[in-house]
This record gives sequence, C-alpha cells and structure tokens, in this order.
Amino acid sequence: MTGAGTSSTDMEDISRFFRDHDIEEYAVVSASSLHAPVGRRPGDFIPSAQTMILFGAEMDERLFSGTNDEISLKVRAFLNKIRRVEDDLCSALQREGFEASPVRSVILQGGTIKGMLSLAHCAADAGLGVIGDNRLLISPRFGSRIGLGAVVTIKKMEETLRPESSIEGCNHCNKCIRACPEHALAQGTLDIFSCRNVTGSVPGFMRPVVFRFIRFGERFPFSRQILNFLASRKVNACADCLVSCPRFHGDDSDRADQRGGRRTVG
Repeated sequence: MTGAGTSSTDMEDISRFFRDHDIEEYAVVSASSLHAPVGRRPGDFIPSAQTMILFGAEMDERLFSGTNDEISLKVRAFLNKIRRVEDDLCSALQREGFEASPVRSVILQGGTIKGMLSLAHCAADAGLGVIGDNRLLISPRFGSRIGLGAVVTIKKMEETLRPESSIEGCNHCNKCIRACPEHALAQGTLDIFSCRNVTGSVPGFMRPVVFRFIRFGERFPFSRQILNFLASRKVNACADCLVSCPRFHGDDSDRADQRGGRRTVG
C-alpha cells in the first residue's frame, strides 16, 4: 500500500496483505457508495473517510461445539484474529501517513445496542454476501460462518469489483426464527433483551440496571465506554440461529478457484 492516491500498486499490496494474513474474502469500497443505515456509515465514523476495507474470515464449524465456556474461549480467539488483521492493516495505512481506524465499537441507539458501523450492511453493499433473517451476513463461499472485520481510512483507493450475478442467500425458511430458544428473532429483527448472548453476559441481579442503561443511557456521560467494557465481557451462550441456517455449511464446490482474494478482483 505504498504511495498516495489510487494505483494498481494499492490493489496488489492489499491482495498480498490479505493473502499473507490467510484472509480469502475482502472488498475495498468507496465510503460514499455504501448505503448502511444513517448514523452508522463510514462518514459518521471518520468524517473525512474515503475508503472502507472489509474482510471476512471463515468460522470453523468446530467453533460452535462444546460447552458454553469452551465455545466462548474459541470465539474470543477467533475475534482476536480478526482484530490482529485490523490492527496490522491500520498500521500499514498509518505508516503511509493516512488516518485509519478499525471498526469494532458498539453504541447505544434507539434503546438498543448496535455496532458503531453496520458491518453486515456495509459488507452486503460491497458484494460480500446478503443479510439473512438471523441478521447475519450470508457469504456465497462460507455461508453464515463468516466473521467480519473492517478498517475505515481517509486514503482514497481503487474499489474491488462487485459480483455481476445475484448471490444466493437467505431463502426465508424461518429455521433460524424457530430455532431461537428465547424467541428473540422475528423476520429480520432481534430482541436483544431476550437473546442469550446478551442476557448470558449479565449476572441476573444486574440485568434490570444494565437493561435500563441500554434503553435510556444513550445520553449518559461515558455511556460508550461503559457499553464497550460490557461488550468485551460478552459470552457466547447460544448459536442456534447460526447453526440452524441451511447455509451454515457454506459452499465448498469452487473454493479451490477462489482462494487468495475475492472472486471478482481483477
């Protein structure tokens, strides 16, 4: 990623970067071309943002087997891998003199918890997949087992090509909705106050206080710092909506031809 502006060198370097980090799916997109929800777009994160670099790593099926504690440990290790890739990418861009920041904060908005940026929406806009009724991105290669990372930068970069054909995604079979043990899912909406991955992260005696903070704490001083501290202690108590998805196993049919970057990168 040497030099300023857009160049073929940028594309070669970004391809090499992800190949060196064993990342098969990535997209480089103009920040202004994304249609994520208002208030959760790259320009809301860094006002002078020019480019968003998104990538997806495959979550091994074994990640979701074992006790809740075992799954939580494996998921944390996977998320640490995502964060290392984000940090390395930011460092590379910053060495060139460009502001860059990983996308990993959560915020309070409208009485619920949301990502600082809507990674799933941005990734769908970038052509990495489609959003399913379980609110997860469904990748044509990895199915619902894709973990997302992203970096926003003020550097203007050439965009990767987006798929020309439609991506097979959610068939609205409602299996994820029926599989949720707490009935937290309903046609693309999630009641976080019922989801076990939220309730399981908060001791029972603290839930009334924490849930009230989530609903009404948007304007509280240090609310973002408090929320991100709580998020760092999140446990993975349930993955039923993910493993029940017919696309959980992804599509291995053409992986051999797709390794080393997005299939649409020229």
